[in-house]
Amino acid sequence: MTVRARVFVAGVILVAGAACGGEPTGNPPTPGDLTVVLSSPGSSDGAVLLLVTGGPVESVSPAGSYQVASAAVGTSTRRVVVTGDIGAGDLIKLRVPDVNSTSYLVQVEQVADRNSFALLDATAYTATVRR
Repeated sequence: MTVRARVFVAGVILVAGAACGGEPTGNPPTPGDLTVVLSSPGSSDGAVLLLVTGGPVESVSPAGSYQVASAAVGTSTRRVVVTGDIGAGDLIKLRVPDVNSTSYLVQVEQVADRNSFALLDATAYTATVRR
């Protein structure tokens, strides 16, 4: 390799290294709670199974007088069961490392009637994430 080529390669390496270093750009993560809001056509919902995806969840707590159980399925997926006298509105709170992340999604997988325990049509329900 010629001296000119070596100088050129060294310059490229220095520029690339400078571009990778330094202070991080963007906003730092803001830990906090996200609220999952349920849209329900029913009046006798007793249990809801949710699938939360899109990032790590540190903890799950009820947003009302519900009972909640959850388990991590992977690093960015969690299943949550909510039981009680469930109605439309705020359902659970998700403690996450960055409330500014827009990647969190919640899917209603199953819903059961609180009186008969029969499975209801889960496609009639939606869950959204609110900051």
